[in-house]
Amino acid sequence: MDQPLSLKLASLCLISQHKLQNILSQCGDKVDLIIDPSLIKPLERICGVAWLRQHGVDKIYKMDPQLGATANLIRVYFIPACIQKYKCVLDQISSVISHNPSLADAKCFNIIIVPKVVSSYDSILENRGLYDIVKLYTFAWELMTLDDQLLSLELPFLYKQLFVEQNHSLLSSIAMSLWSLFHVTGRPNCILSLGKLSASVLDILEIYKESYSRDFLDTNSSQEIGSLIIIDRDQDYPSSLLTPATYSGLLSEIFNITCGQVELNVKETKLKKGKLNLVNSEAPQSKSTSVMLDSSLDNLYGEIKHRHFSEVLSVLSSKAKLLKNEDIKALGIQEMKHFVATKLQQVTLFKQNLVNHVMASETILSEMNNKFENLTLTESEMLNNRNKKSNFTYIDEIFGTDIHMYNSLRLMCLLSLTQGLSYEEYNLLVNKYLLAFGYKFLYIFNNLVTAGLLVQPLSPKLSLTNLGNFSERLPKWQNEFQTIANKLKQLPSKSKHDGTSPSYVFNSGYVPLVAVLCNVLLTSESLLEVLKKLSALSELKVGGAVIERLKEGFKSLDESLSNLTINSVLDFGCCNAKSLLKTMKTDNKLNRFSLKPRTILVFLIGGVTYAEVAACNVIQTATGSKIIIASDCVASGSDLMLANT
Repeated sequence: MDQPLSLKLASLCLISQHKLQNILSQCGDKVDLIIDPSLIKPLERICGVAWLRQHGVDKIYKMDPQLGATANLIRVYFIPACIQKYKCVLDQISSVISHNPSLADAKCFNIIIVPKVVSSYDSILENRGLYDIVKLYTFAWELMTLDDQLLSLELPFLYKQLFVEQNHSLLSSIAMSLWSLFHVTGRPNCILSLGKLSASVLDILEIYKESYSRDFLDTNSSQEIGSLIIIDRDQDYPSSLLTPATYSGLLSEIFNITCGQVELNVKETKLKKGKLNLVNSEAPQSKSTSVMLDSSLDNLYGEIKHRHFSEVLSVLSSKAKLLKNEDIKALGIQEMKHFVATKLQQVTLFKQNLVNHVMASETILSEMNNKFENLTLTESEMLNNRNKKSNFTYIDEIFGTDIHMYNSLRLMCLLSLTQGLSYEEYNLLVNKYLLAFGYKFLYIFNNLVTAGLLVQPLSPKLSLTNLGNFSERLPKWQNEFQTIANKLKQLPSKSKHDGTSPSYVFNSGYVPLVAVLCNVLLTSESLLEVLKKLSALSELKVGGAVIERLKEGFKSLDESLSNLTINSVLDFGCCNAKSLLKTMKTDNKLNRFSLKPRTILVFLIGGVTYAEVAACNVIQTATGSKIIIASDCVASGSDLMLANT
């Protein structure tokens, strides 16, 4: 397909439509679609109501445990791969059959599960006595284009399953989405993975390559995407925990954003919802305005989305003055007709967008109040391992006087990861949180520890039993985080808010890891140079064409596996970067492997933040390249905390 990359990415929506059409054609001619509320907006991006009507859907219902009778005999449930929601649907089907047993033989119950049917679902069907009565379908929709060079699978529940519950059954869905993308764009020349889940995705992609490579029309490396970087969210938690300074980043901190659509509900922001409410007074529901965060539909958003928030209001003010200076009354009749025919609709839309962004900016200002400067200053001190005592005092005061269900936990986690918490400090914050919200939330801290967001300190009694480790308990000038961050130059010494350094997205305090990786790939002459610059990353692995060179002489995957030894450089679908670096220093053939990609695809497993997207935009502009960001969802730090509750 000799088409621009943007058109190829847009075609993914057509693939999703085709998959859904095949499923609906097997369900029947006239069906009732019962959809989970969380899947409504993603489905709207794939197809509209008119399209569903054309393909057999008669009535559409929102999923409700108390849902009564529907209009048609055939029911099609549309739910995410969540065990609780799956069991809720089965309970509802069992209830319907108990009232009308003849429906058991009609085979009129269908469940479409996004992104895949897990193997345990069949055994649950059998235990419920619904096997062969209910039919299950897998629907793995493709990556959706949310904005210019921003793709998402819109599966926000993946983070909780993969990192909190340690359930990796849906990991193959990420690999399959990348494999489908390769069918459209071609396979990348070089692949870097960082994290255990990312390495597993590379292994799965290797299996797909061995099994389905004959399906490719073009077996050569992609001319569109030079390199692919896959990163686990837990490899760079600070980028999620820090307070962003960009307009789009702060939007996601204050308002709910689903599938690239923000709900501008001024009276029910994220900050207000998470506050401890001592007065049980129900506020009247306020109307919210939906705004699409898409640069192709809103040029004004495209202009301000990556700007530091301190610049946004001045930009909006200048745009308002331009509209005010346009005197329509002074136009003649013919000029007025031309204006109405060509510009009126654009001006009206621009005015509405301007009003929405001014309202959003004012809400951000009122919500953040005077906290932003103190908050970002404290975060910067944590990152650089300075003033630990005052940093803890600041967080302790917030837990005591201004506690927030999610954002207070963010600060606690950030301090734990950057400077560490003592046994007494940890218990003090935990007790204050539980006193505020209740001891029923004790499990949250176990979830945070499991996800790697929080480091639980040992009891002093336990640590004192081993005096040999006394030196390890002394205060350190640097911990592991600062050591790696300094090697990768993630902690800038000078403050720049002009947008020339990717650190501006966190008020010049921190460079996101994804921006560092992209910058190294785009500015290095060879793979050897890349590996040297990233030698601080112990979990970095390499795949792609360089692995093909290492496998020369092996005719098949089976032969590759049989020839591998325990001490071999090669893993299954990738190889360890440090081992490869040693090999390349001695092998001149591999040493000549050049990169110089002009387009990079980055996939973050566990969600990406708008701040990371903005940081990559800086690298993209500086290097004259193109960086496409993809993930299973776009999530803020509070969304990350919510997933642990």
